[in-house]
Amino acid sequence: MTDDTTEDEPPSATAADDDGEKKNNHRKNGKRRLSKRERKNLKKQKTSAAAAAANTTTTNKTTTTTSPSTTEQHDSKASQASKSANNKAQPTLEEYHANYIPAPSVKISKENSDSKSLGKWFPKASVTKSQVSYGNDYLAKLAKEKQQQKNESNDKNSATTIKEPKASLVLFYQYVNPTWSNAKVSSFLAYLTNIAQTHRTNIGGRIRVSSEGINATVSAASTADSDVDAEFEAAQTLRHFTKDLQNFDAEAFKDTDFKYVDGLTADRHFKELKLLPVKELVFYGIREGDCATTNATAAAASTAAAAGESDNGKKEVKGGVHLEASEYHEMLKRNDAVVIDVRNHYEAAIGRFDGQMAKEKIEEQEGEGGATYIDPKMRKSTDFTSWLAEEETKQKLEGKTVMMFCTGGIRCERASAYLNSQIGNKVKGVFQLKGGIERYLKEFPDGGFWRGKNFVFDKREAISAGNVNGDGGVIRSGKKEGKKEEEEKMLEWGAECAKCKKPWDRYIGKRKCYTCGVPVLVCNDCMSQSSSSTKKKKKGAAAAASTTNAAAVEDLKSIRCPLCVSEGVTVPAEDVEWTDNGVRGRPRTSSFSEGGGEDNDKKAPADGAPKKSESKAAKSVLKWGGGHAKKKKDQRSWSRRPCQFGAECIRKDCFFYHPERESKSKKET
Repeated sequence: MTDDTTEDEPPSATAADDDGEKKNNHRKNGKRRLSKRERKNLKKQKTSAAAAAANTTTTNKTTTTTSPSTTEQHDSKASQASKSANNKAQPTLEEYHANYIPAPSVKISKENSDSKSLGKWFPKASVTKSQVSYGNDYLAKLAKEKQQQKNESNDKNSATTIKEPKASLVLFYQYVNPTWSNAKVSSFLAYLTNIAQTHRTNIGGRIRVSSEGINATVSAASTADSDVDAEFEAAQTLRHFTKDLQNFDAEAFKDTDFKYVDGLTADRHFKELKLLPVKELVFYGIREGDCATTNATAAAASTAAAAGESDNGKKEVKGGVHLEASEYHEMLKRNDAVVIDVRNHYEAAIGRFDGQMAKEKIEEQEGEGGATYIDPKMRKSTDFTSWLAEEETKQKLEGKTVMMFCTGGIRCERASAYLNSQIGNKVKGVFQLKGGIERYLKEFPDGGFWRGKNFVFDKREAISAGNVNGDGGVIRSGKKEGKKEEEEKMLEWGAECAKCKKPWDRYIGKRKCYTCGVPVLVCNDCMSQSSSSTKKKKKGAAAAASTTNAAAVEDLKSIRCPLCVSEGVTVPAEDVEWTDNGVRGRPRTSSFSEGGGEDNDKKAPADGAPKKSESKAAKSVLKWGGGHAKKKKDQRSWSRRPCQFGAECIRKDCFFYHPERESKSKKET
């Protein structure tokens, strides 16, 4: 997903190869054995399914000859790109929809509720494990067997018989108007849960659902023993899934921009599907009256620019005008425009739209520079309103053509509407990139005016021009061509290790800023120092080396992000009590008030930060996952501490360690 409030911990390796095989044993000849309930439902739906398939074919043919839908247009573009890259035709939408069986509707049952708490932000989340999951060991084994088969073959160009599993992604969001009722939201969540549990069991991902719509990143993986082409199977599953959404609410999803990414390696698949009921898809802390859920297109720019009075007398607020990637590219050449990065600063640190400002581009445009890039330097989306309220910001934007962009487009919806409501009459217009950076990089495979990497909230980690599969996974050793040139570019926009300051643009090791909690760039060498220190201590010289490594770990724990360093922020994030989702805060104790006293129990940051007598707290702090990860960590810690009540403890679910219960359970077994 493209929402900065949905950031989970960076994905780790999935199960080993034997686990992957076990999970796929329930399938025979590519088909899963249906339950008794499913067979009964399928029997009832045979007639309607046949009619639906015939209707789908007729509708698709009609749509193709007249005006293709948004999804079909994007599939056509993806087809052209695939032909040039792989020299093979991309399947049509009709081929993907062949053999489509609609997902059955379900009744809501409180007794059968599958909700599970994922922290205070998501108290009623639903988690469904995908029936298909491939571990790194299993994939490495397949790659090794494939290479061995190639080596044994006389013809090196011949195809191998080893079937390599594939994954696909679909990224999308949809605001609905009018908003859904609570009953419909509950019905939709139950519908999605049923799809994942009984109908399309090879999907995973994260889906945020509220009364205002949906924001989703969904993956699908091919099955190990299917006779169908692996890439086609994964891609088809997602086309069927989006068709299920349209069956649920045809009006809401008729124009949804589904961004499909096919042909990915199988480790890009999510091992579970998380359904997260939320109040707001992207939290900005903005009044509903200052936001829009519908936006104009470039063809309706004149209408969007004119803010009139609605029938009920309220001011009608419009979001930015949606521009296709090619239109956005042309507008970036204008020197009277500014381009606002609506993402967080840690995302902007590894990639941005400032290629139009490069010297070689200015020379191509006969001395005229392109749109001026502006980074609001936000830690989270809620910082946008305070940034826009600053006088310096208003001066930069006044009289300019304002362009906005984000990862996939959803953050621009709220931000552009809010900007229009505040200073819309002082700018020439507000425009946003339709489909976000994800769509732009598909339109411009060479990168266009984009430089660096696009940070994404899925297992790809970050993508760039020519690297759709992303950087996620194990760091590969070895020198790359043009590495020196890449490092110079990284240093130019500040992509460097927070500890040793060498060029680096990958977020690994789940390192967070000591003072605000955002991800921090730490290079592999510095991370290696940290991991080596966790090994068992040895006597003599080894013990001294271990002590040195332990100090290095402390340095990494108290590392600060570039934003906190430049702002002089020194108060640890854990020592500040935040309210309103981290927008406003106050010191937990008087020791950390502005210019307050010093607390000897806490260690000062290791990168030359001022003393705590000169301490300053961050304007906002990033909280990860609503606190459920910390709760699990605390439970593991408690389980190693003996319970003070011992055998007299009456709590069966006590978190603390009970040796007498452990010995009793061993005797029973």
